[in-house]
Amino acid sequence: MLLLASALVICAAVAHALARDWSMVASDSTILASSAFFYLVLRYPRRLVYRFAAFLLAACYVLVTIAAYHRSIGTPSLIWSSIGALSSIALLGSVTSAMLLGHWYLVVRGMSIEPLKRLAVATLICSIAKLLVVAATLAILARAGTEPGSGLYRVAVGQGIFFWMRVGWGLVGPLILYPMIWGTVRIRSTMAATGILYVAVVAVVIGEVLGTYLSSVEHLPL
Repeated sequence: MLLLASALVICAAVAHALARDWSMVASDSTILASSAFFYLVLRYPRRLVYRFAAFLLAACYVLVTIAAYHRSIGTPSLIWSSIGALSSIALLGSVTSAMLLGHWYLVVRGMSIEPLKRLAVATLICSIAKLLVVAATLAILARAGTEPGSGLYRVAVGQGIFFWMRVGWGLVGPLILYPMIWGTVRIRSTMAATGILYVAVVAVVIGEVLGTYLSSVEHLPL
């Protein structure tokens, strides 16, 4: 997870450099430095330096993600940016972590199934949370009117194909897949669970990409 996240941060830094957003490049570099520090202390999980490095890395990821989301989406307040960014972090992180953890059960026999169960439940909770965030945004847009030209009309009709794919893949998809994920995890069929989690990761990534695009159009988390 550390290496995968670091690779994605490097991609983000390149994108920010191409956009000449040097403040975000500096923020990305801070995450990479924190990741390197955390990597060096991984061998000391019981020491205070490990806990400090973990807290520092988590804080960097959260703060930089909120800042990047706020700058790219242009939400009217930092609160909306925090809600949108954190809900996306939680959903993407939980489903990806569950999928990657599922692979370990295929190569290391005898592992406790409890961590995978907890991540499966976390994925459900984060999916519901993201759904509520999008529903709240749509309710706000609906209060401003539903006639042609209104925010809701622009999203649901003007961006219809992207909006409904976002809803279907990114919001409804994980909820439909969850009973299958939980059922296979509960009976310790980890190979099947990992395969279903693969599908869930693809659905969530597609949904979040489309959601970010729609958010940049209406400047609210979608």
